[in-house]
Amino acid sequence: MFDETKAYIEYLSKFRYINRPKMPKFDVSTYTDNEYRIAIHRIEKDFENVDDLYITERYLKGE
Repeated sequence: MFDETKAYIEYLSKFRYINRPKMPKFDVSTYTDNEYRIAIHRIEKDFENVDDLYITERYLKGE
């Protein structure tokens, strides 16, 4: 059992780390609540004609 554990540790040690890019810092105070509401309303309006149930069923069936 010890040999299997040691082999697994060696296997895991061969993986390289993934360096994720740093996200830019946004100044949250530049936007007002009204601007957030308008943006959310526009996004919802863009997707109001999408049939979520149909797409979900097709995805679950693997189509």
